Amino acid sequence: MAHKRKNKGSRDERQATAMMYARAMGFKSMDEYLDWCMDQGFSATLNKSEAELHLEYSHFRMQYAKRKMKYRKQKGRMSNLIIDLFSGKLSGYESAGETIGAIRNGFNRVGNKKLLRDVLIMLDEKTKLMNHVDYIKGVAGMVQMYGKWVRPISEWTPNTHNAGRQFASLARHLFAKYPVPAFMDSAWQDVKLTEARWYIHLGEGKNIRAANDLPVRMTKKMAHYFTLAPDRYDVKSAFRWAQICALGGNKRIADAVVETRLVRDFRDDEFWLSVLRFFIENPMLDTSHYHPIIDYIWNQKYETRTVFIARGVAQEEGPEQPNFTMRGRTPESLLRQVDNWHTRLGKATRHGKLQWVKSRVHDYQFVEGTEKGKNLKTWLFRELLSSDELIDEGRKLGHCVATYASNCYSGNTSIWSLEMQDRTTKMKLLTIEVRNTNRTVYQIRGLRNRLATEREMAVIRRWIAERNLMLSRHL
Repeated sequence: MAHKRKNKGSRDERQATAMMYARAMGFKSMDEYLDWCMDQGFSATLNKSEAELHLEYSHFRMQYAKRKMKYRKQKGRMSNLIIDLFSGKLSGYESAGETIGAIRNGFNRVGNKKLLRDVLIMLDEKTKLMNHVDYIKGVAGMVQMYGKWVRPISEWTPNTHNAGRQFASLARHLFAKYPVPAFMDSAWQDVKLTEARWYIHLGEGKNIRAANDLPVRMTKKMAHYFTLAPDRYDVKSAFRWAQICALGGNKRIADAVVETRLVRDFRDDEFWLSVLRFFIENPMLDTSHYHPIIDYIWNQKYETRTVFIARGVAQEEGPEQPNFTMRGRTPESLLRQVDNWHTRLGKATRHGKLQWVKSRVHDYQFVEGTEKGKNLKTWLFRELLSSDELIDEGRKLGHCVATYASNCYSGNTSIWSLEMQDRTTKMKLLTIEVRNTNRTVYQIRGLRNRLATEREMAVIRRWIAERNLMLSRHL
């Protein structure tokens, strides 16, 4: 029995030593350590000799050194790239990379190019911001407005390793003497200069009501709620949040409204306030109906009726109900009208007669390789503009994209076909769904609903960057 206890103690000591080594290597849990052992070909157990553990530790340190060297080389290459773009050495370089395009566009737009060069190099050394195209664009916007800086950038140091928090901290250091809501950080994405000026306005301690070029008329109550919008909202969504809360609505209603087209178009705001009041006064109305109700009203009040004379080209007639109001309407009567409208659209779809005009996202073509190298490829993003084209797409790729016809007709969605042509063939690869309300890619499917390959996703990300789209978080 004593001999067994001695062996047990020896095994316990080995396990304690293994855990000590795991902690020294930075693993947060034993499961994480054992997974690493398995990946690297070591024994996935804690009962190891000190010689085995020392071998593992040496292997880990070698990996760490290689990663650090690679990181330093990447940093050096980025700084050299920034200097070359500043000096014009890469002025004719095609934007084969999103990062190159973002930096070059920044130099083309910003007046003080030397300041932008110095800021980008400093951020490359101190932060993770240069790893993200959106943050590079945002920093260029901040430099574009350097005349409004309230503190020198040289006094700023990041106090976090998270790139998003670094970006937020930098914006507040440069522009804010007073607190600015977190959702306002989106003002610097894609350099929305009007929204950036609102950010600076709030950072100066001023009321949003006094800012220029607001999309809606703000009451004192709305201005109060505006600053309380959720962090995950963008700036335009915060205006709708402020209106709904000031009118007596709640987060449930606001979350549903900001998923609609009302956050990208603020025309005729007094009328749309009456629609928001309708939603608030009918709290039992399922919020899933908001989207189709708003699409129906928009179609009846604003959308021209179209007569197509060529693919995607239409002659226009006036809307069916330009004087549409909410007076006297009930949820039941309005939903019946929405259902009737969808029925009419559905009949047109089934007969293959539905067509729609192009969205605001333009077709896109990307060429890679060369004829001489015999590796020339052309990638083409083409919007589908009729129910017949959707049916053809679905038939060739074996999925049900044809069911999107009514959403495309209403303008809520656009459907895109990605095709690739090389020296010998042209083939359909993927069908892509874009929600026009927030310019976001929500779905990508290929033959029989396969997912996109890594190479295809790289091409799609290029298209997204060129057309100022976003990629849904679930993709």
